[in-house]
Amino acid sequence: LLQEKKRPDLRLIVMSATLDAEEVARLLACPILTAKGRVYPVEISYLNREPTGEIWDVAAVVLREVLDTNEPGDVLIFMPGNYEIRRTIEACRAVVKSGESVAFFPLHGSLSPHEQDEATAPCDQRKVIVATNVAETSLTIPGICQVIDSGQVRLQRFDVRRGIHVLLVEGISKASADQRAGRAGRTAPGTCRRLWTHAAHDVKPEQTDPEVKRLDLAEGVLRLMALGVEDLCSFAWLDRPDEQALHQAHVLLKNLGAVEGSLTKVGRQMAGFPVHPRVARMLVAATEYRCVQRAVLWAALIGERDILSRPVHKRYLEPTDEGSLSDIAIRERAFLGARQRQFDPRWCFENGVIAAACRDVDQACDVLLSAFVEGELKKQDMGETEDLVKCLLAGFFDHVALRRDLETRFCAMPGQKRVELDRESVVNNTGLLVALDLREVTTGGGVRTVLSLVSAVASDWLEEVHPGRIVIAATPVWNAQTKAVEQVETHAYGDLIYHHIARPNADLSVASEMLVDRIVTGELKLEQWNEAVDHWITRVRCVQKWFPNRELIVYDKEDVRVILHEIVDGATRYSQIRNRAVLPHMQQALSWRDQQFVEEMAPLQIQLSRGFRMKVFYREEGSPVGRAKIQDLYGLQETPVVAGGRQKVLVEILGPNFRPVQVTDDLSGFWTRTYPELKKELKRRYPKHEWR
Repeated sequence: LLQEKKRPDLRLIVMSATLDAEEVARLLACPILTAKGRVYPVEISYLNREPTGEIWDVAAVVLREVLDTNEPGDVLIFMPGNYEIRRTIEACRAVVKSGESVAFFPLHGSLSPHEQDEATAPCDQRKVIVATNVAETSLTIPGICQVIDSGQVRLQRFDVRRGIHVLLVEGISKASADQRAGRAGRTAPGTCRRLWTHAAHDVKPEQTDPEVKRLDLAEGVLRLMALGVEDLCSFAWLDRPDEQALHQAHVLLKNLGAVEGSLTKVGRQMAGFPVHPRVARMLVAATEYRCVQRAVLWAALIGERDILSRPVHKRYLEPTDEGSLSDIAIRERAFLGARQRQFDPRWCFENGVIAAACRDVDQACDVLLSAFVEGELKKQDMGETEDLVKCLLAGFFDHVALRRDLETRFCAMPGQKRVELDRESVVNNTGLLVALDLREVTTGGGVRTVLSLVSAVASDWLEEVHPGRIVIAATPVWNAQTKAVEQVETHAYGDLIYHHIARPNADLSVASEMLVDRIVTGELKLEQWNEAVDHWITRVRCVQKWFPNRELIVYDKEDVRVILHEIVDGATRYSQIRNRAVLPHMQQALSWRDQQFVEEMAPLQIQLSRGFRMKVFYREEGSPVGRAKIQDLYGLQETPVVAGGRQKVLVEILGPNFRPVQVTDDLSGFWTRTYPELKKELKRRYPKHEWR
């Protein structure tokens, strides 16, 4: 595009050992030049059947075969990642016989240059190098004549749905398999043993998916828009990316403030930096926070490979770091120490710093500073670490997480189910943090989403940088310890609640509802809800049953809730309602006339002929029950009734000892049939009492 519009004199040369040359030539309308190096013959073999065990155990068995055949040369085993490399070396050491002179070396990108040199340097023993695909095209290892290929690679892909990078173990393409096999034929004839079947090889893809189909497209989209490409769908892609990935890239640029239909002023400034848009947004923010000098170094540390060997040296921590820790600040100190000593390899090695990586960072700083000059953004003050973290928040707005508990490294994060803080992070306190790298990795323990390159964040920084993303809400909550409804003010970033403040004045209507809920479930007890209350409810239900046309309330669940709301009205604490009266509220749920009707139809006492009053107890099932001493009933010939004569009372006739001697709803029959004999017995036992 640049060649077509602005630089017709520009000449392009595309070089690759695995790229589809025909497709590139078609797109660029250019010739193909082929340069073949000297390659010795390589004998390739496959497994007879698909492996069933762990791939490292299979590799160990095959290595034993190589050692038994006495084939010359060192051995290179390809594995997808560091974990598999470690397990492979363990398994392979177990098959080496006593007396065999074999040395094992890991080889992967996380090793220091010194460790990588050890793997590739001459050795007086037979070497077995277990490597990732870093050994596929990046370097040639002298002496390799035997290759054992697992057929697996750990590839980074961008999950457009979740907006994170995931590292997945996948099968390699035919082109990669050929590259790996070729490692055995660089200096002499060799062999390549593939840990898959010939049939499985036939169905492998010809090429590995290009990065445009599996990585974040935001940087490419920003570049194209800066060059004037308005319709990305009609752009002449070599490999057309997924539409959803393009959309996700556009959404990210919009959230960064780079796009509003077309590029904004911020977007044009971001496009001037040769870094990912997130980091570019951080650099633009650095002009506002007056920390450009340090922001440039931070951006270089983020964009280049890690300058610290693992485990990260804690020597760069300072006592003042408490509460303001940052993995980038630690690397900044390490880099400045190395630069002060002109990246001396010995000092760097002794202090856990990778000298070559530091030199790359130093060069990147120069490039970024020149971009500031070209974009007419003046270099300003150094700023504080707090300012730098605020700049990070501008670019990594959706990488905010919250660590609640020091006992675990698990964190809460908007849109993510479970994330874990990198064990190498120096940020070891609880609270908010922003992670620059969020990726899903597969290890022997399963799949983990890991946050790395982390900086601690104060909540007011978050609210300063992203006020529009903060939601403040007042929510009534139940405090089980104080048995009170409290108004809790919550501050949320997306769906991540990071701050709670308890307020004393809760919403009374909500407090009433919460108190009633707990009374209904029995969690709270009203001391004045006694037998008199229950008896009143039973009396009303009996009267309604006897007089259905009266349409009295029957204190169902809804009726009771309404009454309870009246009882707890204005309260927020259990202590305020614990001893409040209940019976008057229950009674006043009926009109005055209905209350009087209940008192008349279901009286608590019945006047007896001798002037005594008999208490009456009502039941929802069965007749009301009256209790009276036998002497108090003298002169009463007929069974007492309630409900205007509709309902007889079941009379418990009590002896002088107040124990029932008879229960009847036929008092007339009792006097004539039962009483004469009963009188003889009772008179004999209680001669001092009156007997008629």
